[in-house]
Amino acid sequence: MSTQLERATNALFPSNGNNRVGNIKFFRGRRREITSEELAQQLNRADAQVRENHITPNQNIDGDLTT
Repeated sequence: MSTQLERATNALFPSNGNNRVGNIKFFRGRRREITSEELAQQLNRADAQVRENHITPNQNIDGDLTT
């Protein structure tokens, strides 16, 4: 297993603790042909941004949707 995949696996599914993921879905957008390595790299990048507080939480993710 590559380093990127190992890091992503450990971030999503730690062996113990309260931060375990129970259900996750990945939406690849328009690019359907992505390798597991590329997906893991993107996940690790996003995880680092969250851990370093470089993101702003969105409390109303569906706020721009119309009914």
